[in-house]
Amino acid sequence: MAKLNIDHARVNAAISKAEATTSGEITCVIKAKAMDYPETPLAWGFGAALVLPLVAALFGVSLSELVSAHLPPAIAGWEASHVTQHAYNHVQDIALYGLSQILVFLIVYALVRFTALKIWLTPKAIKHRRAHEKATEQFYARGLHLTANNTGVMIFCALEEHYAAVIADSGIHARVDQGLWKDTLSVLLTHIKKGDLTGGYEAAIARCGEALTQHFPAGDENPNELPDVLIEL
Repeated sequence: MAKLNIDHARVNAAISKAEATTSGEITCVIKAKAMDYPETPLAWGFGAALVLPLVAALFGVSLSELVSAHLPPAIAGWEASHVTQHAYNHVQDIALYGLSQILVFLIVYALVRFTALKIWLTPKAIKHRRAHEKATEQFYARGLHLTANNTGVMIFCALEEHYAAVIADSGIHARVDQGLWKDTLSVLLTHIKKGDLTGGYEAAIARCGEALTQHFPAGDENPNELPDVLIEL
């Protein structure tokens, strides 16, 4: 993955500016690295091990000859005196077929597990579900549900998963038009697609700040309940 290009100072300043006129709290979280998907290399490894040797056999490729050609002579030429040569060939073919499945599994598993193929081969629905779970986890981990008037908002982005979300606490949901969050996401994603991640966060923060100021203006005392910093995971 390319180096994360975002200006923390600009995003932090945008949060402070937006919160200056509202009692609400805005937190920004960005997941720069891909999440783990241990099931993906396993699924592709098992699938390849099941299908590829079978396809090779259907096309007349002799697995016995291929594998035997790469085994030491002492192993490739073994014979069992207590079975006939005809029976031995069947046993050897079955054993070599199983061995080829193991080799295919190990090769495909390693390729998917230790390269960018893991994120590419993981279905989009799974990536977005995992990203949503991470966003929800961060909302509670950062204490946005603990603000005095339940006015916490989190802008979350998982770069590798191409996922973004705006999560608002219950106090905001009751009074703010839900279309605002779609507009906020639209602004964020438009900037991201242009390669302007910092500008995207600044614009999204400004949108949230305007809505929060309208419904939750700052009082005489406006304590800063949460740090005004971009959190990078």
